[in-house]
Amino acid sequence: MELFNDLKRGFRTILADPWWWLKVLLAGFLLINPLLIVLGLRILGAEEAGHVVQRWEMPAFFGALAFNVLSFWFPLGFTYEVLRRARFASAAQLPSWGLDHWRTYAVEGSVKLVIAIFTLLLPVGVWMGLCWLVFVKLFGVPSAMLSMMYAPAMLLAIPFCGVGCCRWLDGAGVLDASLNYKRNIEILLSRGKEFLIASLFLTGFNTVACAFIYTIPFAAVFGLCLVDTWFGPIYASSPLSEEKARDIRAAKLVEKYVRR
Repeated sequence: MELFNDLKRGFRTILADPWWWLKVLLAGFLLINPLLIVLGLRILGAEEAGHVVQRWEMPAFFGALAFNVLSFWFPLGFTYEVLRRARFASAAQLPSWGLDHWRTYAVEGSVKLVIAIFTLLLPVGVWMGLCWLVFVKLFGVPSAMLSMMYAPAMLLAIPFCGVGCCRWLDGAGVLDASLNYKRNIEILLSRGKEFLIASLFLTGFNTVACAFIYTIPFAAVFGLCLVDTWFGPIYASSPLSEEKARDIRAAKLVEKYVRR
């Protein structure tokens, strides 16, 4: 039951902050500008059949896109700070959105993006490509069915990415945290049950939240904050975490020196 206590603790960490809803709203707006969703659906004609694109909609769409390219680093860095606090148990609330933190959020957001490219986006992309090749091209399954194969990939890729992010917090280089798949998999498997249960909850939560379309940005941030409050302690409990690996290496060096 300790695992489920950790899951409840994640909710308490977020909801105990009196301004959690405002922080999540700001982060969601910066992560995925809601105007992109609204204008994108209008331009594609998804909101209204036969919709004629207005002259102002395309410039507004690309303006919102440009804003989003410049802004989405900050919420990634914000959630990285949530992970750091959970990993080291340094604070029991969400971080601040004070202007003095924005530079750090931008830098660490870029780190999280690099790690996510190689531990989340690339593995899921390869999986979906293989599913398309096998099921669509070889067996003739309708391509619309590919959406059913997305969730299993995310179930494994989300904690895989979380392990890489935690390793960077523990001092591993960005490329090592991103590309040392052997090390990441070993840590993931050492606490596989805990990681997968947390990831299963997040995958289900995101599936429900995305059904409402316009809530996607805010649900994504809430989900990222929530899963980071879980992955941090789970990683910390792994006997293969970078911190414990350094302690083992240091102990071996001391033992070797004493023997001499």
